[in-house]
Amino acid sequence: MRKITRVSLAMVLAPLLFTGCMQEKISTIVPSKSKDNTPLLASTEISQPVLINSENNYSDPIVTNMSFLDTLALSIQNSTSIESVTADSLDEEEKSSWSIFGKVDEILETAKEFLGVKYIWAASGPSAFDCSGFTRYVYKKNGVTLPRHSTSQAKVGVSIEDYDDLKKGDLVFFDTAKKSTGKVNHVGIYLGHDKFIHASSGGDKVMITSFTEKKFYKHRFLHGQRIVDSSDRFASLSDNILN
Repeated sequence: MRKITRVSLAMVLAPLLFTGCMQEKISTIVPSKSKDNTPLLASTEISQPVLINSENNYSDPIVTNMSFLDTLALSIQNSTSIESVTADSLDEEEKSSWSIFGKVDEILETAKEFLGVKYIWAASGPSAFDCSGFTRYVYKKNGVTLPRHSTSQAKVGVSIEDYDDLKKGDLVFFDTAKKSTGKVNHVGIYLGHDKFIHASSGGDKVMITSFTEKKFYKHRFLHGQRIVDSSDRFASLSDNILN
Protein backbone atom coordinates (compact mmCIF):
# COMPACT_ATOMS: atom_id res chain seq x y z
CA MET A 1 0.00 0.00 0.00
CA ARG A 2 1.40 3.38 -0.95
CA LYS A 3 2.29 5.75 1.85
CA ILE A 4 1.01 9.33 1.91
CA THR A 5 3.79 11.88 2.24
CA ARG A 6 4.04 13.98 5.37
CA VAL A 7 3.93 17.41 3.70
CA SER A 8 0.99 16.76 1.39
CA LEU A 9 -1.11 15.20 4.13
CA ALA A 10 -0.51 18.04 6.56
CA MET A 11 -1.30 20.65 3.90
CA VAL A 12 -4.60 18.95 3.09
CA LEU A 13 -5.72 18.26 6.65
CA ALA A 14 -4.54 21.30 8.59
CA PRO A 15 -6.84 24.01 7.13
CA LEU A 16 -9.82 21.64 7.00
CA LEU A 17 -9.74 20.05 10.43
CA PHE A 18 -8.70 23.02 12.55
CA THR A 19 -11.98 24.83 12.00
CA GLY A 20 -15.41 24.01 13.40
CA CYS A 21 -15.34 20.36 14.39
CA MET A 22 -11.86 20.53 15.92
CA GLN A 23 -13.05 22.95 18.62
CA GLU A 24 -15.60 20.40 19.79
CA LYS A 25 -13.02 17.63 19.98
CA ILE A 26 -10.49 19.70 21.93
CA SER A 27 -13.04 20.25 24.68
CA THR A 28 -12.88 16.52 25.52
CA ILE A 29 -9.11 16.53 26.15
CA VAL A 30 -7.77 16.98 29.70
CA PRO A 31 -3.99 17.40 30.23
CA SER A 32 -2.48 15.12 32.86
CA LYS A 33 -0.31 17.97 34.13
CA SER A 34 -0.57 21.72 34.00
CA LYS A 35 2.16 23.80 32.42
CA ASP A 36 3.82 24.23 35.81
CA ASN A 37 3.80 20.42 36.27
CA THR A 38 1.07 20.53 38.94
CA PRO A 39 -0.87 17.24 38.76
CA LEU A 40 -4.45 17.55 37.57
CA LEU A 41 -7.30 15.10 38.02
CA ALA A 42 -7.99 13.36 34.74
CA SER A 43 -11.44 12.42 33.61
CA THR A 44 -12.22 8.72 33.83
CA GLU A 45 -13.03 8.89 30.10
CA ILE A 46 -9.44 9.77 29.29
CA SER A 47 -7.04 6.94 28.53
CA GLN A 48 -4.29 5.91 26.14
CA PRO A 49 -2.99 6.76 23.57
CA VAL A 50 -1.13 9.87 24.74
CA LEU A 51 0.25 12.55 22.42
CA ILE A 52 3.22 14.60 23.62
CA ASN A 53 2.96 18.37 23.31
CA SER A 54 6.59 19.18 22.50
CA GLU A 55 6.15 22.93 22.88
CA ASN A 56 4.72 22.91 26.41
CA ASN A 57 6.29 19.61 27.56
CA TYR A 58 3.17 17.97 28.91
CA SER A 59 1.11 15.04 27.68
CA ASP A 60 -2.38 15.12 26.21
CA PRO A 61 -4.35 11.93 26.92
CA ILE A 62 -6.94 11.24 24.24
CA VAL A 63 -10.39 9.75 24.54
CA THR A 64 -10.34 6.23 23.17
CA ASN A 65 -13.22 6.80 20.76
CA MET A 66 -11.46 9.57 18.80
CA SER A 67 -11.30 8.75 15.10
CA PHE A 68 -8.08 8.41 13.17
CA LEU A 69 -8.57 11.80 11.49
CA ASP A 70 -9.25 13.52 14.82
CA THR A 71 -6.06 12.06 16.29
CA LEU A 72 -4.09 13.03 13.21
CA ALA A 73 -5.40 16.59 13.32
CA LEU A 74 -4.42 16.90 16.99
CA SER A 75 -0.95 15.60 16.15
CA ILE A 76 -0.54 18.34 13.54
CA GLN A 77 -1.79 21.00 15.96
CA ASN A 78 0.69 19.91 18.63
CA SER A 79 3.55 19.88 16.12
CA THR A 80 4.23 16.19 16.68
CA SER A 81 5.97 14.20 13.97
CA ILE A 82 3.81 12.28 11.50
CA GLU A 83 6.02 9.89 9.57
CA SER A 84 3.46 8.40 7.20
CA VAL A 85 -0.11 7.21 6.85
CA THR A 86 -1.27 4.20 4.86
CA ALA A 87 -4.76 3.33 3.69
CA ASP A 88 -4.75 0.52 6.26
CA SER A 89 -4.77 3.17 8.98
CA LEU A 90 -8.23 4.35 7.93
CA ASP A 91 -11.50 2.65 8.73
CA GLU A 92 -13.99 2.02 5.92
CA GLU A 93 -15.89 5.28 6.48
CA GLU A 94 -12.68 7.33 6.45
CA LYS A 95 -11.36 5.57 3.34
CA SER A 96 -14.42 6.75 1.42
CA SER A 97 -13.40 10.34 2.18
CA TRP A 98 -10.00 10.01 0.52
CA SER A 99 -8.71 9.51 -3.02
CA ILE A 100 -5.20 9.08 -4.40
CA PHE A 101 -4.18 12.11 -6.44
CA GLY A 102 -0.86 12.66 -8.18
CA LYS A 103 1.07 14.98 -10.46
CA VAL A 104 -0.42 13.34 -13.55
CA ASP A 105 -3.94 13.95 -12.22
CA GLU A 106 -3.08 17.59 -11.59
CA ILE A 107 -1.90 17.95 -15.19
CA LEU A 108 -5.09 16.41 -16.57
CA GLU A 109 -7.29 18.56 -14.33
CA THR A 110 -5.46 21.67 -15.50
CA ALA A 111 -5.87 20.65 -19.14
CA LYS A 112 -9.63 20.14 -18.74
CA GLU A 113 -10.01 23.64 -17.30
CA PHE A 114 -9.34 24.98 -20.81
CA LEU A 115 -11.89 22.89 -22.69
CA GLY A 116 -13.58 25.10 -25.28
CA VAL A 117 -10.82 27.72 -25.38
CA LYS A 118 -10.31 28.91 -28.95
CA TYR A 119 -7.62 27.51 -31.22
CA ILE A 120 -5.37 30.13 -32.85
CA TRP A 121 -2.17 29.21 -34.65
CA ALA A 122 0.96 30.24 -32.68
CA ALA A 123 -1.12 31.22 -29.62
CA SER A 124 0.38 30.16 -26.30
CA GLY A 125 -2.55 30.86 -23.92
CA PRO A 126 -4.38 31.25 -21.78
CA SER A 127 -7.10 32.93 -23.91
CA ALA A 128 -6.17 30.93 -27.04
CA PHE A 129 -3.81 28.08 -27.93
CA ASP A 130 -2.26 26.17 -30.73
CA CYS A 131 -1.50 22.49 -30.06
CA SER A 132 2.01 22.82 -28.63
CA GLY A 133 1.17 26.10 -26.91
CA PHE A 134 -1.55 24.24 -25.06
CA THR A 135 0.61 21.33 -23.90
CA ARG A 136 3.43 23.66 -22.88
CA TYR A 137 1.09 25.92 -20.90
CA VAL A 138 -0.60 23.02 -19.06
CA TYR A 139 2.67 21.39 -18.05
CA LYS A 140 4.24 24.69 -17.05
CA LYS A 141 1.29 25.38 -14.74
CA ASN A 142 2.29 22.16 -12.98
CA GLY A 143 5.99 22.92 -12.68
CA VAL A 144 7.27 21.25 -15.87
CA THR A 145 8.77 23.37 -18.66
CA LEU A 146 8.51 21.99 -22.20
CA PRO A 147 9.95 23.37 -25.45
CA ARG A 148 7.57 25.58 -27.43
CA HIS A 149 7.10 23.50 -30.60
CA SER A 150 5.70 19.99 -31.03
CA THR A 151 8.78 18.71 -32.90
CA SER A 152 10.95 19.66 -29.91
CA GLN A 153 8.45 18.37 -27.34
CA ALA A 154 8.59 15.02 -29.15
CA LYS A 155 12.19 14.63 -28.00
CA VAL A 156 11.60 15.24 -24.28
CA GLY A 157 11.08 12.45 -21.74
CA VAL A 158 10.83 8.71 -22.30
CA SER A 159 9.64 7.59 -25.74
CA ILE A 160 6.55 5.34 -25.84
CA GLU A 161 6.52 3.64 -29.23
CA ASP A 162 3.53 1.33 -28.77
CA TYR A 163 0.08 2.89 -28.47
CA ASP A 164 -1.00 0.18 -26.01
CA ASP A 165 1.75 1.26 -23.60
CA LEU A 166 0.44 4.82 -23.21
CA LYS A 167 -0.49 6.04 -19.74
CA LYS A 168 -2.43 9.05 -18.49
CA GLY A 169 -0.46 12.27 -18.84
CA ASP A 170 1.75 11.09 -21.73
CA LEU A 171 2.17 13.48 -24.62
CA VAL A 172 0.86 11.96 -27.87
CA PHE A 173 2.29 13.00 -31.24
CA PHE A 174 0.79 12.81 -34.71
CA ASP A 175 1.42 13.42 -38.37
CA THR A 176 -1.81 15.09 -39.47
CA ALA A 177 -0.61 16.38 -42.85
CA LYS A 178 -2.82 15.55 -45.87
CA LYS A 179 0.01 13.49 -47.28
CA SER A 180 1.63 11.59 -44.47
CA THR A 181 5.34 12.31 -44.08
CA GLY A 182 5.98 10.64 -40.72
CA LYS A 183 6.98 13.98 -39.17
CA VAL A 184 5.43 15.40 -36.00
CA ASN A 185 3.06 18.30 -36.56
CA HIS A 186 0.47 17.84 -33.79
CA VAL A 187 0.50 17.03 -30.07
CA GLY A 188 -2.00 16.34 -27.30
CA ILE A 189 -2.18 14.86 -23.80
CA TYR A 190 -3.38 11.30 -23.27
CA LEU A 191 -6.28 11.00 -20.80
CA GLY A 192 -6.54 7.23 -20.71
CA HIS A 193 -9.46 5.14 -21.95
CA ASP A 194 -8.51 5.80 -25.60
CA LYS A 195 -9.00 9.57 -25.31
CA PHE A 196 -6.73 12.60 -25.51
CA ILE A 197 -7.13 16.34 -25.03
CA HIS A 198 -5.67 18.81 -27.51
CA ALA A 199 -6.00 22.23 -29.09
CA SER A 200 -7.50 21.19 -32.42
CA SER A 201 -7.27 23.29 -35.55
CA GLY A 202 -10.06 21.21 -37.11
CA GLY A 203 -12.30 21.62 -34.06
CA ASP A 204 -11.19 25.24 -33.63
CA LYS A 205 -10.88 24.79 -29.85
CA VAL A 206 -9.45 22.75 -27.00
CA MET A 207 -11.36 19.48 -27.01
CA ILE A 208 -11.30 15.81 -26.04
CA THR A 209 -11.07 13.33 -28.90
CA SER A 210 -11.63 9.57 -28.82
CA PHE A 211 -9.19 7.39 -30.72
CA THR A 212 -11.94 4.81 -31.22
CA GLU A 213 -14.40 7.33 -32.66
CA LYS A 214 -11.84 9.31 -34.68
CA LYS A 215 -9.84 6.59 -36.41
CA PHE A 216 -7.82 9.25 -38.25
CA TYR A 217 -5.81 10.02 -35.11
CA LYS A 218 -5.20 6.36 -34.34
CA HIS A 219 -3.86 5.87 -37.88
CA ARG A 220 -1.68 8.99 -37.69
CA PHE A 221 -0.32 8.35 -34.19
CA LEU A 222 3.49 8.39 -34.24
CA HIS A 223 4.57 7.88 -30.61
CA GLY A 224 4.16 9.14 -27.07
CA GLN A 225 6.52 10.80 -24.63
CA ARG A 226 6.33 10.20 -20.88
CA ILE A 227 7.22 13.42 -19.10
CA VAL A 228 6.01 12.76 -15.53
CA ASP A 229 6.33 9.65 -13.38
CA SER A 230 2.83 8.53 -12.43
CA SER A 231 4.09 7.18 -9.05
CA ASP A 232 4.27 10.74 -7.68
CA ARG A 233 1.11 10.58 -5.54
CA PHE A 234 -0.47 12.11 -2.46
CA ALA A 235 -3.79 11.97 -0.62
CA SER A 236 -6.68 14.29 -1.38
CA LEU A 237 -10.01 14.66 0.37
CA SER A 238 -12.94 13.75 -1.85
CA ASP A 239 -15.19 16.47 -3.26
CA ASN A 240 -18.15 15.41 -1.10
CA ILE A 241 -16.07 16.25 1.98
CA LEU A 242 -14.64 19.54 0.73
CA ASN A 243 -17.95 20.92 -0.55
